[in-house]
Amino acid sequence: MSSAYSSKQPAAAKRAYVTFLAGDGDYWKGVVGLAKGLRRVRSAYPLVVAVLPDVPEEHRRKLRDQGCVVREIQPVYPPDSQTQFAMAYYVINYSKLRIWEV
Repeated sequence: MSSAYSSKQPAAAKRAYVTFLAGDGDYWKGVVGLAKGLRRVRSAYPLVVAVLPDVPEEHRRKLRDQGCVVREIQPVYPPDSQTQFAMAYYVINYSKLRIWEV
C-alpha cells in the first residue's frame, strides 16, 4: 500500500473506488462515465484508476481531467506452465491483483 494511505491516517482517507484499465481501446470512456456518476451523487471517496503501462498518456490525462487518481501498475505474468493458453487474457486478469497495492 502506498504511503498516501498509511495506517496513521483516518479511516476515511483509506477509502476509494478503484477500477482497472488496460490497453488503448475505448474502455477509458466507461471510466469517465463512472467518474461523472460518482460526482453526480457527490461521492465522498475518490476514483482510483489502476492502469497498465499500455494505457496511452492521452487517456490518462483525460481521466485526470475528470478528477480520477491514476496509478500505474505493472503487469503480472502467469506461470510458464499457463502461457500456452490465452496469454493476454491471463496477463490482464492476473494484473488485477495489483489493485491491492494501489
